[in-house]
Amino acid sequence: MHWADSLRTAARCAALACFTASFASAASAQIALSEVFYDATGSDDQREWIELVNESDAPVDLSGFSLGWGGSTWLSGTAALAGIVAPGQVYVVGGPLSGPENANPVFDLAVDLEADLQNSGATADGVALFDVPAEELLAETVPLDAVLYGETNDSGLLGPLGVPAAVDVADAPGGSSIERGADGIWRVQEFPTPGAHPVPEPSRAALAVATLAALGANFARRTRAARSPG
Repeated sequence: MHWADSLRTAARCAALACFTASFASAASAQIALSEVFYDATGSDDQREWIELVNESDAPVDLSGFSLGWGGSTWLSGTAALAGIVAPGQVYVVGGPLSGPENANPVFDLAVDLEADLQNSGATADGVALFDVPAEELLAETVPLDAVLYGETNDSGLLGPLGVPAAVDVADAPGGSSIERGADGIWRVQEFPTPGAHPVPEPSRAALAVATLAALGANFARRTRAARSPG
């Protein structure tokens, strides 16, 4: 092959690789966390779930994506993802139990989230989405998206910018979820909605009730801890 042809071939390959990488990056950027249910009214085991949303106008293959949660790091528990998420649709992973205790989710990926998602409190916990396979996750891996719930990020859990993230929302009382609304803001959701996103913005009254409930739960938890011996 003439050297000029070789250069042209190399240039085409480089352009194709760049386009492929850009497309993958764009697809990754459109997958986001949308709702998390981490505290059932009874036992949490096999009743927790995480909802993702595809905000792009093209299907997204979740092969190579993963979830992590914590805890002291995002590796307190991890889960590999698989499947196709259609444009504008949501994807629910967790369970595998479904019932009134966890808002009757229909799972796209039924898997026990072990160890259980953290229930938060004074030290915030969270869930993170990665465009990295679960087996390749490290404590310092930067997430594609993350949500932190509780009071303060004392563990230094990383956000998408690669620095400790700000807390997004208060700790949700048992039986509630945390959900990212159509405006992009995370809120406590008194009535979880697995499989439905986005949801209308809640009324001021609903926000006030949810906020008071979360504050009351946090106060009760701190009071019990203060009364505990030792």
